[in-house]
Amino acid sequence: MTSSPIGSVLAGRYRVDSLIGNGGMADVYRGLDATLDRPVAVKILTDRSGDIRQRFLREARSMARLNHPNIVSVYDAGESDGLSYIIMELAEGRTLRDLIDEGTSVEHTISLFIELCEALEYAHGQGVIHRDIKPSNVMVLPSGVLKVMDFGLARRTTDVSMSSQAGEIVGTISYLPPERFLGRAGDVAGDLYSLGVVLYELLTGRLPFESADEDLVAIIFAHINQPPRPPRAHTPSIPEALDALVLRLLAKDPAQRPQSAAQTAAELRAVLPGERHAQESPTPPQQPTAQRQHPESEDGGARVRSMLEATLRPARSLNQALGDVMAGMLATRNRRYAEAEEAYNAAMATLEQMGGQQTEWAKTALKLALMVLQKATEGQTSREEVFRCAQLLERAILIFHGRRMRTELADAERVIQAFRRIPERFG
Repeated sequence: MTSSPIGSVLAGRYRVDSLIGNGGMADVYRGLDATLDRPVAVKILTDRSGDIRQRFLREARSMARLNHPNIVSVYDAGESDGLSYIIMELAEGRTLRDLIDEGTSVEHTISLFIELCEALEYAHGQGVIHRDIKPSNVMVLPSGVLKVMDFGLARRTTDVSMSSQAGEIVGTISYLPPERFLGRAGDVAGDLYSLGVVLYELLTGRLPFESADEDLVAIIFAHINQPPRPPRAHTPSIPEALDALVLRLLAKDPAQRPQSAAQTAAELRAVLPGERHAQESPTPPQQPTAQRQHPESEDGGARVRSMLEATLRPARSLNQALGDVMAGMLATRNRRYAEAEEAYNAAMATLEQMGGQQTEWAKTALKLALMVLQKATEGQTSREEVFRCAQLLERAILIFHGRRMRTELADAERVIQAFRRIPERFG
């Protein structure tokens, strides 16, 4: 879309008034339905490439079949003057992102998430998976009613085709379940994991998996391999039963999560003080079981790399490099150093060819250097390998310095000094 649609009238009925927000493939405007004289939200497609238009229409079909008080309604969809649009209920209020920033009580959080679970249970019952549950997609109206928005990534459970192209990861990295990074489609268990991430964040004010320098690969690695700290470690006032439920929602193995949004809602009701919802019998909490470690984290083998590349890689793109870096991290963890070196070098080559990715290149060079240092401490490296890695790291240091990336700069300088202290390597 080359010009603003503000002021235009779509299909002779829907006036476009002002921009509310924008996203990857569509912008959302406040508008007016002139026929019914009611305010509406107008979502207009901005990217018509590839299968985007089909995905956009699929979103309209997915949302139109959902009629629930906690889900934003779709009124109409179509094309006008070359623009593809969806007309939706106008939901105004505060998002869960606002509540995270402001803080709210445990009781209020539980009540909101019961409504969120009820909305998801209804959608799942209609065969629709949201796949993009995150704070900005959940609105709380001034009346206190919760509304789930943006089923832009929703897909029918009977739709066997992936809605992303060339292995594109859609959604927000911090809220995606680990199985999505391993090439598996979104499902009910995936929505519940994302709900668990948002619940963790609202209860504690932080994400379960974070990176100080916003290293996406490190966040992906944590989702797949690292257990989260219990919410009570950050906020001791959280009830133990709620703490246990959040950890089960964040289980790496989908089978260890609650089996439905309805079960999750029942367990949330059981936690509310005074058992306000005692008329509904809660499902007995499942006993936590030991987390099953993904086989990918045990062997870091070629299967991991192929799965990650298939999931994260459009050809010659940043996602390809992220897949290689992820494979390198897994291989390093399991001391498969030749495999790790190959993966890191492939990532750096891709980033070099792309251009404009100096920061990611430098961060990858630092990961390679840390792997070589680990090898050196085990006596498995050579002078030539250390020397070559030190040269790469010197270049990375210049990039870190130029971008004022103090943490990475300090780490890189420490690795250089460690290289120089290795006997018979640098004098």
